[in-house]
Amino acid sequence: GIITRGILVDIPLLKDIEWLNRGAGVMPEDIIEAEKKFGFKIQSGDVLLVRTGQLHRRNTEGAVDPRVEGSTACQAACLPLFHEREISILGSDTGNDVMPQQYNTLTNPIHQIGIVGMGLWILDNANLEELANECQKRKTWTFLMNILPLRLENTTGSPVNPTAVF
Repeated sequence: GIITRGILVDIPLLKDIEWLNRGAGVMPEDIIEAEKKFGFKIQSGDVLLVRTGQLHRRNTEGAVDPRVEGSTACQAACLPLFHEREISILGSDTGNDVMPQQYNTLTNPIHQIGIVGMGLWILDNANLEELANECQKRKTWTFLMNILPLRLENTTGSPVNPTAVF
């Protein structure tokens, strides 16, 4: 299992909006601004959870096909920051790649570069709504993170139930 520090970067709270628009991306500047505004510093080994508000939007407006309607996530431009800060896991309330795809040669750069090139573990489509509420209520965006993947062989993924402890 995984036990380390977790950090929530709540982009809608940072930007005072309900959610990012589909096709928009979180930029490295957004993450650095969140560090300054909310008083944390991303460090080696951290689990970085990025809330875009997409699940909140789905719960409000209903489900859509992200391949058709688009989806938000961190832009590939964030990868150097993730590498420099040596995060261990990236998670989001999305599939972690902006749709429609932004590049001709890479369909999913966060996955293709993050996993293959950086050894980054990824949590796709995490429900970050309750966590965001608790962080805002407590005025802290860092917590103990516990993630227990199943012991599966010959796979590249596992269902998990991450737990944040304040």
